[in-house]
This record gives sequence, structure tokens and C-alpha cells, in this order.
Amino acid sequence: MNQNTIIKKMLGLILLITATFLFVACDKKPVDPDPIVPEKVYVTVTFNSNGGGTVDPLTIEKGLKATAPTAPTKDGFTFNYWYTTDEAVQFDFNTVINANVTLNAKWTENIVELTTLEKIEADFLQVEANLVASRYKLNIPTKGPVHNSTVRWSISNKYITSSGFVIPVLSDDTVDSAEIAANFTLNGETVRKTFTVPLSKPGEVFIQDSRVVEFENLTTEYNVADGELELFFEEDGSIPYVSVITFLNLLSGFVDPEVDFETTLGSDTVEIRYEYYDEDEDHTYDLRNTIDATNNTISTNDPGFFWAYIYSTETNYGRHITYDNDHPDASYIEGSDIVYELGKYGMDIVVHGGEILVPYYIVNQLYAGSSYYNVYYNSDKLYGIYSLPDADTPEYDAIRTSSKNGQAIPEDLLMHTFNSLAFNLDYFYGLREVMDVETYYDLLFAERSRLLTTSALGLDSQIASLLLKKLDEPHTSYGYPGYYNTKSYEGPSVSSLSDYGTRFNAWYYDAYVYVDDAIEAKFGREGLTSNAWAAGSLNRTPYWFINDTVAVLILDSFSTSDIVETETFDVSTLNRALDLDLETASILPSITGGNRYFTFKLGDKDQAHAEFIVKGLNESYVTTYEQALVAAGFEKVVQTSSDPIKAAGYFKKTVSGVDYMVQMSFSTKYNVFYLGIISEVPETYTSEWPMTFNLVSRLKSDSAVYMEIMLEALTLEKPTVTNIVFDISWNSGGNVGALYRVVGFMTDDAFKVSRINAGSGSKSTSYIKIEGLPSFAHLEWSLLITPKTFSAGNSLATIFMENDLGPIMGIKSGGGAASITPILLPNGTAFTMSSNSLNGYRTGTGTEADPFVYVDNEFGIEPDYVLTYAELYSNEKILEILASLK
Repeated sequence: MNQNTIIKKMLGLILLITATFLFVACDKKPVDPDPIVPEKVYVTVTFNSNGGGTVDPLTIEKGLKATAPTAPTKDGFTFNYWYTTDEAVQFDFNTVINANVTLNAKWTENIVELTTLEKIEADFLQVEANLVASRYKLNIPTKGPVHNSTVRWSISNKYITSSGFVIPVLSDDTVDSAEIAANFTLNGETVRKTFTVPLSKPGEVFIQDSRVVEFENLTTEYNVADGELELFFEEDGSIPYVSVITFLNLLSGFVDPEVDFETTLGSDTVEIRYEYYDEDEDHTYDLRNTIDATNNTISTNDPGFFWAYIYSTETNYGRHITYDNDHPDASYIEGSDIVYELGKYGMDIVVHGGEILVPYYIVNQLYAGSSYYNVYYNSDKLYGIYSLPDADTPEYDAIRTSSKNGQAIPEDLLMHTFNSLAFNLDYFYGLREVMDVETYYDLLFAERSRLLTTSALGLDSQIASLLLKKLDEPHTSYGYPGYYNTKSYEGPSVSSLSDYGTRFNAWYYDAYVYVDDAIEAKFGREGLTSNAWAAGSLNRTPYWFINDTVAVLILDSFSTSDIVETETFDVSTLNRALDLDLETASILPSITGGNRYFTFKLGDKDQAHAEFIVKGLNESYVTTYEQALVAAGFEKVVQTSSDPIKAAGYFKKTVSGVDYMVQMSFSTKYNVFYLGIISEVPETYTSEWPMTFNLVSRLKSDSAVYMEIMLEALTLEKPTVTNIVFDISWNSGGNVGALYRVVGFMTDDAFKVSRINAGSGSKSTSYIKIEGLPSFAHLEWSLLITPKTFSAGNSLATIFMENDLGPIMGIKSGGGAASITPILLPNGTAFTMSSNSLNGYRTGTGTEADPFVYVDNEFGIEPDYVLTYAELYSNEKILEILASLK
């Protein structure tokens, strides 16, 4: 055996021994005292079917694969696959899952082509499902939301507007829903569908908020102290509420401070009562007013409740007027109690914190506005104003300045304005029954789609149109826009007759165009521009003579100024006119020698201005008084001027830091001395003067002064005059007190005036006596009328007829039975309209067989002698009529 063989055998033996050892050693396992067993981890696979059927989640061991579930189903769709986040990437179920995962279903819509009618039906169902109303507004779509069919609405129900405003139903209406129709048009096919919309009555108001608002009095007619007033509101509401008692307490000075109000407060009512003693009648009236929150009513036993507590105005509108209440022919037919039913107009009287609260603008209208004083609320402040301020006054500027300027009108205030307009027309428009209207809601509902707009400009345009075209009578006119408009907006443009109704158009041509043509034929157009009325011709003087015995005296309006009449110069009267807190001291030297003084108070809160017209002096007194002014420290300022008004110059003086200007003149034609004083001087001599002399204009500002001066002048010029033709052919009205004083120049007797109260239904014939004015009753009077003879002019024709003061010649008067009343709406819009106080005449003897019958004169008075327009100012025709009376 060679050496290599021996080595191989030895290695094989070694390997055998080693293998045997290993086998023996491995045959018996060693024992592990703490064995480690691996823990399994599980994850969840969630299936989001995206609107399909529910798929249960899977729980699998981490690191394994999920098994695809049974595919879900979904109506109208086919299942495609599952995905994780990107729907374009299908999930691979061979993917090992090591964390929770959500798998989403990917679908493909099974497109089924609908017919046009099916598409319209789908649009209809979607519109119907989404036709939801807020408190006041229904969202009305113009397109179907699914297939974009065009939707045109046909809304005949009076409670829903074309823009979707839903008006709460009236309290006496039993309806609780409304049907509205729409035409759905698609692909040339139209289907008419009907919707049912729920309606509700106005809900109970819950006051959640109050704020104290500053009050400023802007008028000098009533001395009312500035103050503040608490107003109440619903949560996020825009409609103010106020306590009537608090409102009346604020207005002391407008409300007579001597009036003793007695108030009785119940759980849901408040009664206010006071006694009013009428000196003329020597009678005490017990006046009561009840505010009932349960029935939503305000009632009174006498409409006089709302005016008897009013203090007298600064302007003495009743001067020289007395009433002969003992006249045997006077009569009074009592009316009925008045109940204002606020609930019928969507308004709520609220009990809050022990107080009875009423919508603010209803309180203003009832307790102040009907007497021409208004407390204007513009959302920032309260302002006391008289009537409706002119557009160029500080008062107007103040009330129109508001933080709400340029904003949309809130829906609750808009609806309240709509209802307040109906309330005012139904209760305070005196011609409602004359026009045979049961409620003006009918008119407002017909115009609802135009009136119910949150656009402030749009609302004012529609209110103006409703007043001018629908009410359509000359006494009713638009005033100025609400405070939600921009301050610079002056209101709707009323520039042509097309902006008015048919009655106004007919009256305009009869009253203005044809009468003015007749005036131009008589007097020409001296001193006028091309578009001015011929009635302003310089040749049309205040009076003219037909012959030595007949004069024609013209009066174009009935006006009253704030004046005081005295027989001597009175310092206290001057100081009152200038609003000076002086008793005996005077800025001006005394005017001496005159026998009748008319002192005009013309200033306002910002400027003192007074003028005198004095009788009994002569032309030389101008020089005398100029010397007195210089002696009193006044400086004369005079420069050469082509302007005859400025030729005589003016006087100036500074008193207590205030510059005063004085100007004077004497009229030889009317034999009166004129003097004016104002708390301002011209900036330069050539600039516009703050005061210029115009005697005739000042005389016309007060009809009684005008009549006195003109009648004295014409009878002095022609002492042989026995007949006065009183020409009111261009007179469209004015102040009733001025009218009565004018009648006092024609008769020394008490004259009867008949009136109708359209609110309470009372009727009366009173006898009025004018005292303290010169008498011209010895002259024979006649009256010249035309369709331009309107309102107070029409009343004079009625008085002339009813009292047989003389013949009436001309053309039927223009009518206008009512005095006017200002109205403020909650959005701030202001207008004037015919009030409940109607003028008329009485027929019958008052017996059972022949009872009194009262007839309003709304449509005019017929003349005794009819003239054509061409004959109106004919000397021959007038003389022919007068001759026939002898």
C-alpha cells in the first residue's frame, strides 16, 4: 500500500468517526428554557363604494395580499375597479399590504339619453326641492339646475312678487299657501308647472335691542328742546319701535306743556287721556286714546285727540279769525270713534319691559305728522321738521345725511314701508271714499313687483309713479327720496306730462296752458324768458281798471307770513323777529310817525332777518331815517351801480360781533315805507346781496297785507271804484287762514264754511268772523275763476257760492277739496297728499223732511256766468255780466 493510499484511508476514517459523532450528538436536542414565538400583525382594508352598495372591510395579516371583494352595484352606474387616491390608477390586488388602506370604487355612469320632457321634469323636481323662502324672500331661479331649461315665472298671487318677495298675508285672510306657475322651456319644448309656496301671517315681534338716539329740532315754528329718544328693535332688525308716552314727552313745545296727560297702563294696553277746553265754545272735551297690544289697535273717541294738545306755531296762522259758535245756522254732525287696525297692515304693537311699543313711523304720523310737525328718523338721528323742508335748506341737508346713504334697503324695512304706505293711504288719504276705494292694498298689490325692491332708487321711482299716475290728482305729489339713496340723489325725474295720470294731464292743459294763453293775449310777455308762464308778465300788475267804476284785483295764491301787526314801532316785536334776547334795547333806531306796522319775521336758526312795511309815512322819511341810522353808528355803503336795487346802497353795523345790513325804500305807488335788516353783509358790492328790496313780493307773502295795501292803493287811485272783480284765475291755492282773512275784506258779516272729516265721518258748518282788518264790504264783489282755481282758490269759489257774496264768472274751477298732509315712510321717502279734511258745501234746511246734505267740492264749482278762454279778460264781457245784475 503506497503512501498516498494509506493517507486517503486515514482521512476517510477520520471523516467517518467525525460523522458518527455528529450524528450521535444531534440525535438528542438541548432544551430552551424561554422560547420566542413571533406575534402576527394585522391591517384593515376599507372599501369606499362612492355611493354604491356597502362592502365589508377586510382584516388581513400584514405582508399578505388582499382578496378582491365582490364588485358593488350602483343604480345607473357600472363598477370599474378599486383605486387608492388616483382614480385613474387601478389597485393591484397582488400588492402586499403593510398598512391600513382605503380602496375607492371607480364607476362609469350608464348614460341613458332622457327625452326633453324628462329633462324638464328633472329640472322641475330640482327647482321644487330648492324653492325655499327666507323670512321675506323666495329664491326664484331663472334656469333649471340640472339641464338648464329656461324658467319663466307667471306669478298671479298677490302675496308674491316677480322677484320672489313673499308678503305676509293680511290678518283677515284665511289663505296659508299660494300657487305660482312657471314655464320650463328646453330644446323648443315648454311645459307649465305649478308650485305651492307656504304663506304666513306677520309674526309677533320680539324686541332684542334698543338704542338711545339723539334728537335735534330744526324748525323755528315750534320751540322744542333738543334731547334724545330710546328706540327699540328686533334682533338684527331695522324697524324702530317707540313708546308713545316717551315720544310725546320729548316734544314738549310742540305738545303744549300745560296739557296734563293722564296715563293708565294695563298688562297689554295703555290709555292716554286729557281734557281740552275750547274757549270759543266754552266747552271741555274729554279726549281719550287707547293703545291695545293684544288686538293691535290704536283708538280714540275723538280725532281731536291728536291735535288739541298741540302748542301754537310761531306763525300766527289764525290771526284776525274768530268763530261765531252761537250762530243759529251753524251745525255739527258727529262722526264715529276711530280705530286704527295695525294688525291688518302687518304691524305689531309690542309689550316689552312693561312698556307698550308701536312702530315708530306710525307714532310719528298719528301723534305729530298730521299737524305738519314731523320727527324724521334717518337711522342715525332724529330731526324735528315742519312740513317738508325745501331741497336747498339746512334742514333738508341734515335729514338726507345718513350712514345708510347708498345702501340697499333691508328686507324687513322694505316690507314695513310697503305696509305703511297702505296704512297711510287707507286712513289718511281723504279721497279714498270719493274715489270709491275700499283699500289701497289692492293698488299696492297690483304694483307689488315694482314697489318691493331693495334698490333705494328703484323704490322711490315706483312710489313717485304710484302717486302721480295712479292716485292722479293735483293735491298729491312726491316730495323727496329716502335716506338709503345717495345724498346727491334728488328723486325721480318728473320732466313731462307722461309722468302723470290722465286726470292731471287734462287739468294741466285746462288750468295752465289755456289760461296762460289767455293771459298772454291780454298782457303779453314783458320781461319773461321764452319758457316762463305769461302770468309773470311785468304788464300783469296786481290790479287794473276796466273803467272808472270797475277794477280787477289779482291774487295768485293764499299766503301767510310770520308777522306781527302794531300801531307803533315796537322794540320787543323787532327783537322777537330777530331772535334777540333783549327786552328794551334795540339794534335799530325807532321808526316814528307811522300808523300801522307790519313786522315780518323771516330768519331761521342760522340767520336773523326781519322786514317792516309801514303805513302813514311819506317819501321824505327815507332821508330822516338814514340820518337816524348814521347817528346810531351805522355806516352807509353806496357805489355806482346799474342795478336799481343797489343804486341806493345799504347800511351796515357790527353789534356783539354780528354784522347787520339794513336797506330801505319808499313806494309812492302803494304809499308805504319799507325797511329790512339781516345778520349778513355783502362780500362785495357787486356780489349777490343777502337781502334785496322787492315790495310786491313781500306783500304777496301775506295775502291779508297784500289785500289791505292794494285795495287802499286802487281806491286812492280811483275813488270812484264801486265794483271789484276778484281775479283768482291763476290761483292754485295756499293757506286756509289766509283765505279766510281775504274773505274778511269782502264782507263784514260772519260767513259760513262747511267741512267734512273723511276719517271720522263728522260734518260741520261753521261761521267765521274776521276782525281787525279794514273793511271794503261797501264795494260790490264778483269772482273770476278758471280750472287753475284750485284747492284754497276752489274753496273761495265755494264760500262765494254758499254765502252769496257775489256773481262767479269764468270757467269751472279745478277742484281740490282737501287740505294736504305730509307723509313720511319708514325708508325716509316723503310726499304730500290730500288729507281727511275736505272742503264742501251744505244743502238742505236741517229738518227731518229736508236734512242737511254735505257735498265735497273735489271736482270744482260751476260759475254763474260761463266764459270762454278767449273771453276771460274781456273788458266788454265782464261789463256785460255786471250790467246784467242791475
